Amino acid sequence: MASLDEVFKNATENGSILGAVLLGRDTSGKFNYSKAFGRRTFGDGEESLMRTDTVLSFASATKIITCIAVMQLVEAGKLNLEDDMSPIIPELAEQEVLVGFDEGTGEPQLRKRKNPLKLRYLLTHSAGLAYDFLNPLLQRWAAFNNRTPQTSSTVVKRFAYPLTYEPGTGWDYSPGIDWAGKVVERVTGETLESYFQKHIFAPLDITSLTFWPHKHPSIQRKLAAMTTRASSGGVEAYKGPYITDGAEDCFGGHGAYGNLEDYMKILTSLLVSDGTLLRKETADLFFTPQLTVESKAAQNALIHDAEKIKIFVGDFPSDVKYDWGLGGILVQSDGSRRRSKGTMIWSGMPNLFWFIDRARGLCGVIGMQLLPPADPTTQELVKLFEEGMYELLGNQVA
Repeated sequence: MASLDEVFKNATENGSILGAVLLGRDTSGKFNYSKAFGRRTFGDGEESLMRTDTVLSFASATKIITCIAVMQLVEAGKLNLEDDMSPIIPELAEQEVLVGFDEGTGEPQLRKRKNPLKLRYLLTHSAGLAYDFLNPLLQRWAAFNNRTPQTSSTVVKRFAYPLTYEPGTGWDYSPGIDWAGKVVERVTGETLESYFQKHIFAPLDITSLTFWPHKHPSIQRKLAAMTTRASSGGVEAYKGPYITDGAEDCFGGHGAYGNLEDYMKILTSLLVSDGTLLRKETADLFFTPQLTVESKAAQNALIHDAEKIKIFVGDFPSDVKYDWGLGGILVQSDGSRRRSKGTMIWSGMPNLFWFIDRARGLCGVIGMQLLPPADPTTQELVKLFEEGMYELLGNQVA
């Protein structure tokens, strides 16, 4: 059987992917896997090689960083998970709930929201929100209103559209954490960039992470090319619109860039609960199930839907139950080869994936820059990476 290194070396050499970065750490500090394969650009020179300090678009892998910022403010007593965020983000609070469409005219039917917009709901994708480019109800609403989904601009302009269910009663992958990022900005009086740099990046000696790579030549020159799956089965340069195009705000749900060596510092801090980012009791809460009974049922129904799950990067076995913590999805049953109960996982659109397994003392992240998300070839590579980290850690312990 091919080793993990051989699998990724072959995948880059045969053109299945342009490049990838793979990192794994354990709580002891003895296990330290750090490899890069292939190229970051389509050039042939030394500069085009993928390295562990290559800068990637994190997309939704940004979300956990924003969640940490929110929980720091909860620790400081400036926010409460149970509080209604309506006074802080009135632009979202004024949105009504889309309940259907008139059978004759096709006009959207809306009603006033009844439940509070709790901060906890924003962090766990259970606030009634959904992504308009993924949700059929919102797609129909947008068509009726001649609204074309934008790429970015500002959080308020991009995501001020109706809810699709009452907060706390359902679940849908959503821009709730973008709104939570806006809460951080309004409570602190700082941009998310400024807050991250002071309270998350500086304490961990992180220098490559930013919402604005183009403002930092030393970061910009290490940026990897975005690729897409070609009809031939290989990869080619991606030339379409991207989620950060035209951004005027720091989008806490998808806007960060950086290298995975720096990103791993965040995951490792949470893994070992070293107190640098969050106090131990807050870190424990971070990994505690947060969903209501109704939201958990809705989440599991979506994740176990063979069609709907196709957009999510990572492996989601159908016999496993899930919940949501305060930074990612929580696995609710032990796996025989990987993922202890309580493992937190999530991903980013260009086929990034991370996990934190505190029970087994292991965390890892893999990064590629290839669209679409959950491409079948990259899904298999992500699964092999995750399994490989557990296997390599086990071999070291043995």
